[in-house]
Amino acid sequence: MTTEDPRIRRYRSQSFQYLENAYSELRRGRWSRSEELLWGSVTLAVKGAALSRGDTIEDQEEIQAYAAKLGQEWHDRRIRDAFNQISKFADGAQRVRESRYRVDRLSTMLDDLRSAVEQLWSMVESDEPE
Repeated sequence: MTTEDPRIRRYRSQSFQYLENAYSELRRGRWSRSEELLWGSVTLAVKGAALSRGDTIEDQEEIQAYAAKLGQEWHDRRIRDAFNQISKFADGAQRVRESRYRVDRLSTMLDDLRSAVEQLWSMVESDEPE
């Protein structure tokens, strides 16, 4: 598959849109909506990377396993741990609301997720680990 594949282009566009919307929802205090958008963004990035390699993955378990595999291949913990980070997001957000958790910890998590999405899309352009 090439990056000219319409599905890859659509996944990329939606993935980045979800990512931006996640940040917007977070600023509005809509934490659970932000979490859903993060899941969507990373999921589409993994599916796009898989499709660019000729692989098709559908269910969430396969997608998460594929992300872990890509993270290992590329020696990138942000990709490998992306879904684990998102699964901790709700707990982190709750701790921030209860003021037992500093907001910068949540910001670090979001930065890692943004980097993972960006790196996944850069993989679509390249087929060799860096």
